[in-house]
Amino acid sequence: MKIRTIITQDAEVDDQNSLRHFLFYANEVDLQGIVQTSSKFHWIGVPGAVKPEKRRGDDFGFEESGPFDAPYRWPGTDWMFRVIDDYEKDYPNLKKHADGYPTPDYLRSITKIGNIGYEGEVEQKTEGSELIRERILDDDPRTLYLQVWGGTNTIARALLDIYEEYKDTPEWPALKEKITKKVVITACGEQDPAYRDYVAELFPGIPFIKTLQMKSYAYPWFVMPEGESKDTLKAEFMKREILCGKSALADGYCTWLDGKRYEGEGDAGQFGANPDIVNTWFGARMGLPAAHQYDFLSEGDSPTYFALFDWGFRTLEDFSYGGMAGRYHPVEGEVNSKGEPLNIWDVSLDHYVDRDGNDQELESMWPHVCEIQRDFAARVDWASKDRFEDAEHAPTLCITEGTDFEAAPGEKLTFHAQTESRDNAAVAVSFEVYKEASAACAAQAELVCDGSCAELTVPVNATVNDCIHVVVKAQAEGHYQLVHYQQIIVRVR
Repeated sequence: MKIRTIITQDAEVDDQNSLRHFLFYANEVDLQGIVQTSSKFHWIGVPGAVKPEKRRGDDFGFEESGPFDAPYRWPGTDWMFRVIDDYEKDYPNLKKHADGYPTPDYLRSITKIGNIGYEGEVEQKTEGSELIRERILDDDPRTLYLQVWGGTNTIARALLDIYEEYKDTPEWPALKEKITKKVVITACGEQDPAYRDYVAELFPGIPFIKTLQMKSYAYPWFVMPEGESKDTLKAEFMKREILCGKSALADGYCTWLDGKRYEGEGDAGQFGANPDIVNTWFGARMGLPAAHQYDFLSEGDSPTYFALFDWGFRTLEDFSYGGMAGRYHPVEGEVNSKGEPLNIWDVSLDHYVDRDGNDQELESMWPHVCEIQRDFAARVDWASKDRFEDAEHAPTLCITEGTDFEAAPGEKLTFHAQTESRDNAAVAVSFEVYKEASAACAAQAELVCDGSCAELTVPVNATVNDCIHVVVKAQAEGHYQLVHYQQIIVRVR
């Protein structure tokens, strides 16, 4: 059963990139809304609105944004439909490579304008907030993943309307519990005060996953160490694989100094069209290296949905398990004004060995960026191939014995990986103990691999309920080296 999700976004240049990227994967999920909202970075303005001196909830304190009564870096709303127009051009070929791509007309029907007045604005119901409210209240038993690429305010408005409608009714306690269990928010941080002011106050138990892998897949990626992931963000890869003229969706994708101009942005935000931007952007003031033409710009919001796709990881069972969008941990001590604990999660660090052999702790998404980029490139290629057999597709992978085990200290377990390539390509299998996601005893776990088979010896010092995670990767030979994973969890009895 597909997971279901709604996108909310503030139309920043990197949000526009994220939407183009996402639509190559629109077959992977049940997409039920694309909603434009505001944030501290972008709004249309409301006459007479006054900006307070201080606002709560801000993971991006470096920008002091403008007054509330006038447009601020406002990109308009037509851009969403232009992106869908480009998707329509790619759609005939994309659907030949995978089932489930939504029709362009369906995407247009679920594209709505939400609360866009100013940072944190929740003044009135909007088409976007009503769409979200209806999905929260429907009888679909599936979890509803609400993506936040900008502010949380349109989601907050939907929850406020539900609260106002039901707070004095007998069914309110049960409904509040149902919503808390049904909704998960994956957010590129707090870009307005709406989460703290409304969501945390009314529904403190809703998981709020801050997918802030900003150094891995956003503007500051230059600071990361050399390796495969960094290679796939550089101009050479971007020009060859993404900006290669194979796809209308990808043709509209923004990179450094590519000549593209974005509506509503001043020179400080014209990363494509301002020739002096490499010397004047905020990263230059922080001492980041100068970008080259066609370098990856940013998709800081995309980890909100990378966590939702079926790469084979078990992220959605527990965000501490890790996956392509990284690994997360609950933040302790966060409470609302009533002292109720908040269900906030933040990025965990994993070890990474760079090209020179240096081992350091980095954002846990970074090792997977190269796989994400190569998979992205393969889907760009799908848009130009009208025959399935002329493109590359990720292999399948399953573990014969299953992926959940109980074992005693000292016990040996054997795993057999079964792979299949839909392209008749050779597929290599590897096994690795994921120590950061596991109990401390995993450092002493012995894993012996032989091709598609591996034997794990549970450490003798393991204690009851310790968990050891084994990540199995299938990687196909081919230009894109596409991958699929399985995640084995061994619980000590």
